[in-house]
Amino acid sequence: MVHESHCSFNTARVLLYEQVAGGHQMAVSTLIYNAYRDYSSKLSALLEDPVFHGEGIPKGQREAILLIPGFGSGDWTFNTMSQWLQQIGYRTYLSGINVNVGCPQRKVERMLGRVEEIAKDQGGRIVIVGHSLGGLVGCALARNRPDLVRHVIAIGSPLRDGWQAVSPEVRPALFAIHTFFQKFIEAPQGCGTELCTCKFSEESRGTRLPSSVRFTSIYSRQDGIVDWRFATTENGDCYEVDGLHTDLVVNVEVYRILSNVLAGYPHEIVKLRCMAAAAADIKNGTTSSTRIPPDASQSPVVN
Repeated sequence: MVHESHCSFNTARVLLYEQVAGGHQMAVSTLIYNAYRDYSSKLSALLEDPVFHGEGIPKGQREAILLIPGFGSGDWTFNTMSQWLQQIGYRTYLSGINVNVGCPQRKVERMLGRVEEIAKDQGGRIVIVGHSLGGLVGCALARNRPDLVRHVIAIGSPLRDGWQAVSPEVRPALFAIHTFFQKFIEAPQGCGTELCTCKFSEESRGTRLPSSVRFTSIYSRQDGIVDWRFATTENGDCYEVDGLHTDLVVNVEVYRILSNVLAGYPHEIVKLRCMAAAAADIKNGTTSSTRIPPDASQSPVVN
């Protein structure tokens, strides 16, 4: 939690502006403008799409799903997805994260108890859906407790190489924001940098999940924050969609993929179902489409 007693909100805002100064303001401003515009467009399209109303997609059987937000965001980013998942037959649980800043390793340690509670309530292993950094936290939880987690779905997550997976255009600004919050949050020295040697930092550079845990990555080449090449993996199923980083949580194609993946369909079946849906979209005059490479499970990987 940010300790605002050390600094007034106005002072903190000035400090944050100065932190991202030095030529990075334009990148951040452009990113925010494009993200807001694209988010609004994607949300509007989602709310009008039959997928959001549960038409033509497989339904759940009250399975438990834990939702984990990305860097700098909170549980509120999953409001729409949580509502939809409940409508189509799943039980959703929020992470309890208001603002995802600070030491990820400590978050993992705190959330292990949350996973245990949900698994006990479920009576079995659970699914974790994480956006961006939330996907990495989900992977860490699965590595710690593969007996409680059966599937991790990462949406727009940098799966390896830390800050190198962040687009060069916005990397300095985002790193500055991260550094800014470290001043107000009790975090270990070097936390979130290449100097960090904690378990989370080491594993987030590309450590595989246990073989008993299924892994799915959903990514976009237009992400704008995460370099898509770092969001693909040979150790799971990969699906490509259109859209910016922040709107992936309200992207109708992400929802269509989720409905099929959560139903347990294997990669090739999900691919065929999404292709059929894309064909129907074209027939009906809509433009959304799920971009699945010829062999999405073997998407180009940067070593």
